[in-house]
Amino acid sequence: KLHPSLRLRRNCAMFALRGQLLPSMGRHRMRSVPFRSPIAISVPQRSDDDGQQQHEQQVRQYGRTCPAVRRHALRKKRAASGAASAKTEDTASTGAAGKDATAAFTTSSNAHSAATTTAAAAAASVLNLNNLKVSSNDGPTMEVAQSMPINYAHMDNISLLTLSAMNNEKARAEMLRRHIMVIDNVSYSEACLTFKKIDIEIRKGMFVHSIPYKLGIMAAGGAAVGSIPLCFHLPTVEWFNELYVTTDVPPPEDLETWLEVGTWAWNWMEPPLGQISFFLLCLSFARAQISNLGVQPYTAKLKTLRADKIVRKFPQYDEGVLTDYSKSINFY
Repeated sequence: KLHPSLRLRRNCAMFALRGQLLPSMGRHRMRSVPFRSPIAISVPQRSDDDGQQQHEQQVRQYGRTCPAVRRHALRKKRAASGAASAKTEDTASTGAAGKDATAAFTTSSNAHSAATTTAAAAAASVLNLNNLKVSSNDGPTMEVAQSMPINYAHMDNISLLTLSAMNNEKARAEMLRRHIMVIDNVSYSEACLTFKKIDIEIRKGMFVHSIPYKLGIMAAGGAAVGSIPLCFHLPTVEWFNELYVTTDVPPPEDLETWLEVGTWAWNWMEPPLGQISFFLLCLSFARAQISNLGVQPYTAKLKTLRADKIVRKFPQYDEGVLTDYSKSINFY
């Protein structure tokens, strides 16, 4: 025989599985039920409405229910709430799972619908060939060929935004033209005239800003070309030795070939060339660390200053569009 407390727990669990509570029981006493294996227990199929009605009847009659029945009712309530939320998510409509669950699902459903709509619009804009047929044997059809844009003015907005994010100068220029059309409420031809004024303003002073770069190109190119005769051309090596080095000149039999001349000149050419190479290596490393810190180098700083000037001169237009186009223009 089982202990009374254990028998009470067993009976509560069995009636919880059956989804019913005998009306004839007292508040805590339950009728003894012969024990059967869990596999042999047959659970009657009852609807959720029947269980809810019995639960309400027991609450009215006894003031409370068995803990096992309360847990069973709570689990059924949670399962019903989850099923309603899942059904609402599939159908993209509000459900009856409760105010909190409905509000949370409505927010996620709206976000999902917006993302789906945006992705569909982007795909349709980029491809623009959903309803066109392409021949697998003879190549594209005439409809596909006619739908291909031949310049940036024929592209859709999504394509221009994509190319603009890739730092494409012409795409950013076309974005600025269309932005001028919207802000000034003018035609495309009039917007192109305004765009030319902005472009001329951006390109002012480019020659002055490009002088340091041109000087660097000339210095580097001259040093590269001049290093060859300074190492292997005997008259040039002798002239340089006489003016700047003043070392002993080897006998003529040791200067018969250009390699022997290079061996002699390398005695004084190696220190400056090695030092210059190490100096440039250190500068390159320092520039990399400056970029890691987010500090703008000389070129980026000049482009930022130029973009700020254009934004101040044309404040009626969007700052981001003007800045992107200004920074995409090089100094040459």
